[in-house]
Amino acid sequence: MQMPLWVSKTVGLLLALITPWLSGVLGMFTRPLDRAPAAVENNVGGFIAGVCHPEEDFDLIKGANIGWIREDIPFPYDANGKLSKSYRQWKAEMTRYVKHGIKVFAITPYPDKYLAYGLDCRTEEGLKGIQDIAVFFLEDLKDIVSGFQITNEMGVDRFTEPFTLEEAARFIGVQLEAMYPLRGEKIIGYNLGGPDGVLKLPPLMKQYNQYCDYVGVDLYFGSFENIVKNINVHLAALKLIRIETGKPILMTEFGYIGYGEPKTAAEKKEILQSYGFDSEEDVRKDVDTFISRLPAPLKEEFDEYYANLSDDEKWNLLFKGEYANHIYRELSEGTGIYGIPHSPEGQATYFSYLIKEMKSLSWCIGAFIYMWNDSTHCYVCGQADCPVETGWGIVDGQGNPKPAYYAVRDAFAE
Repeated sequence: MQMPLWVSKTVGLLLALITPWLSGVLGMFTRPLDRAPAAVENNVGGFIAGVCHPEEDFDLIKGANIGWIREDIPFPYDANGKLSKSYRQWKAEMTRYVKHGIKVFAITPYPDKYLAYGLDCRTEEGLKGIQDIAVFFLEDLKDIVSGFQITNEMGVDRFTEPFTLEEAARFIGVQLEAMYPLRGEKIIGYNLGGPDGVLKLPPLMKQYNQYCDYVGVDLYFGSFENIVKNINVHLAALKLIRIETGKPILMTEFGYIGYGEPKTAAEKKEILQSYGFDSEEDVRKDVDTFISRLPAPLKEEFDEYYANLSDDEKWNLLFKGEYANHIYRELSEGTGIYGIPHSPEGQATYFSYLIKEMKSLSWCIGAFIYMWNDSTHCYVCGQADCPVETGWGIVDGQGNPKPAYYAVRDAFAE
């Protein structure tokens, strides 16, 4: 969420000032991990040093002291019930990583993939089919995958819809329940992402806690909002989740955008004029027309998830949150952590500090860097010059190490 600049500066400063006290208090209530569950202790073998979505640069990956990769499993079946081509190709690719001594942490598919196949956890028949696929993954990938995360970031609309968060919790829980007694030394769990996921999902998952080896969390403070200014808010959040769940905590995604700056008022006006509007207030008069002219991925997202909202609600989504950064292809003013700019050097500072701090927490079992390489296009809006989803890599788009690569290498080594 983006606050007005004066509000973000005030709230950000207050939050930065109380964070050391808050983190200390939370630390008093976090129980040390006296003994990890056997699956964690035997299979992890120490702090998980991982990265999300790599290329097959095996030597470069291991050169950064990274021993794990995190990847999404394609849906296993095609429309004819046969193993899909994408699944077979993915399995072959992951086998190559394993042969090079790199462990695989796999994310099972999103709810919409099961629904497209006719499996809905809101029905008994669908629930059984979903559990069968969970067990299939465990058996078919037994020599390849060392850890499973059941789906990803339930609570974020684009991943959760059309499920409610309660339905998403059941979708996760029934898969964990089916896999748990058969998992052997593989670790299984789920992750928290977005405000709704972090705040609302853990209570809904308590009935399934017995089937979890860990709870994951994705944190991106200072990149998607302009409120958090103190890097230690990450650590306070991890402690809060540890208190809430009582489980070993795994940072399943964390990162800091390596490029991006605010646009000027004139630049923003020019962008709005390219859509046929002179100002944000001008958009209020015809929100749907503005949405119809957005890049196709953004238009489709609004059409699919927000078509029934009022014009005012749509306008707020467009200009008071994450979407504004995509529309203007910027990181809005005030977005960032004190002393850590959104630059290659700032990104390196971010990883160097946080990895060392997380490794000092006995109940934090690992961390996955988001992500391996910079992207050519933003996956949310499709634009090549949008910094929101293009500058996350620790190597650039050509595979050349950035300063963050060396920071990660050194922090994971210590």
